[in-house]
Amino acid sequence: MKSVGTAANDMVKECLSQFPKIMGPEKMTPDYERCIRISTEASLREMLAPGALVILSPLVAGLGFGKNCCAGLLSGALVSSVQLAISMSNTGGAWDNSKKYISAGGLGKEFVKGSEAHKNSV
Repeated sequence: MKSVGTAANDMVKECLSQFPKIMGPEKMTPDYERCIRISTEASLREMLAPGALVILSPLVAGLGFGKNCCAGLLSGALVSSVQLAISMSNTGGAWDNSKKYISAGGLGKEFVKGSEAHKNSV
């Protein structure tokens, strides 16, 4: 979340610097390439630490503590990721069912499709 906030802050600064030039007498066209560059550089910069963690943790476990520790680390990561995948799947299904429930008028006639509650659920 902190990484996204930092990248968004950089993007807002760039947009605020371009806006007076776009709306002013110069009528400059927006520099989309600069905005794309900001988001690309931020995403690459912020993914270095998680990528290094994924690559280096099995190496450190294997070289430092042996093959059994490395196998335990990798099997634990696999089991926990399967549990996370199942949880995310169930959450997505529940979210979709709640949207359908609101669309069908389950919350009342004032909360049917097109209402604020329906827009928020979508």
